[in-house]
Amino acid sequence: MNTRELKLVNGCPKWCTEDHTAQAGEDRGYHTGTVRELRLPDGRLALEASLVLESDAPAPQLVVSGSLGSFIDDVQVLGSDAAHAFAADVQRFASHVTRMTETVRAAEAQVPKPKKHNPGQRTRSAWRETRLYLAERDGRRCFYCRTEFDRLKGVSIDHYVPKSVWRCNLPANLVLACRSCNVRKGDRLTWSMAAVLLAWARKENPQKAAA
Repeated sequence: MNTRELKLVNGCPKWCTEDHTAQAGEDRGYHTGTVRELRLPDGRLALEASLVLESDAPAPQLVVSGSLGSFIDDVQVLGSDAAHAFAADVQRFASHVTRMTETVRAAEAQVPKPKKHNPGQRTRSAWRETRLYLAERDGRRCFYCRTEFDRLKGVSIDHYVPKSVWRCNLPANLVLACRSCNVRKGDRLTWSMAAVLLAWARKENPQKAAA
């Protein structure tokens, strides 16, 4: 089992063994760890493993190189001593890869997860602005019963096409409504919208509509 140890530089990940003082400035964001090797009993290189962190990557990756064909294309007869030594080398190589994998997992766990963006969510201020816009667009009155609002605070905003049918919070699908009309309408389509959808369905599928 052979290893190639390089200089550890302050400020790098603890597993970094690059000598960044000898690298060009644009390459100093690149880090790599100690290269672990697995060699066959005759000395030929079978596998190499190391940790690599690119400058634009959030976490390191395990890089394994070599040719597994060496185990398939060549047949070697080993005595007990050679077989025991080779088995020990394989175990050491596997343990190094296991530790590298744990390092990758630990680093990935520390990477901040991006916040889930739900386009259906709005802040309170956004809803206040939307309420003002709808009042200017449709007038300060309930869209359904036409009752005028003395003030907009507390006036509900209704999804004209229910969210169960079209999950859209754009003003094109929003209207002002008094609470009683909003509750009465609930999660149902209005008669006018239902008629439009039925007419569209007949136009798109005339044979099915006739049946």
